[in-house]
Amino acid sequence: MSADASTSVQANGRETQIAKLTVYHLSRLVFTETALTGAQLEERSDLEKFETTDRARIDETIERIDRVATTPTSDVCDARWGLVFSNAAGVRVRSFYLDRFGTTGELDGAPVALPDESLIDWLRGQYGPDGVLS
Repeated sequence: MSADASTSVQANGRETQIAKLTVYHLSRLVFTETALTGAQLEERSDLEKFETTDRARIDETIERIDRVATTPTSDVCDARWGLVFSNAAGVRVRSFYLDRFGTTGELDGAPVALPDESLIDWLRGQYGPDGVLS
């Protein structure tokens, strides 16, 4: 990845500059009556939210997502983690939502399966354990 002011990624068929990462996390100890979509996750008042413009953190997160061998699935993701990348104007350019196990997700609107829990394990290490608002 480059060390310039923002990271380029392909989004909707065009290169886009990423300037900010927002991480949403709802503890796996919080139960809901139905599966949450990414939009519903972001609206909850009982979630943790972390925002950064740190280049190294953004680049590492993108690299880890890109390394995951996702496959298309018909499974619905009960979103407990959200990774939202925005450009300098605040426009969302990429998103990735994961269930509490890190094995089902939604990458840029497409449902995906992940081969293992390595990404979710890394997220827990970076952004805290799954305690209630821990």
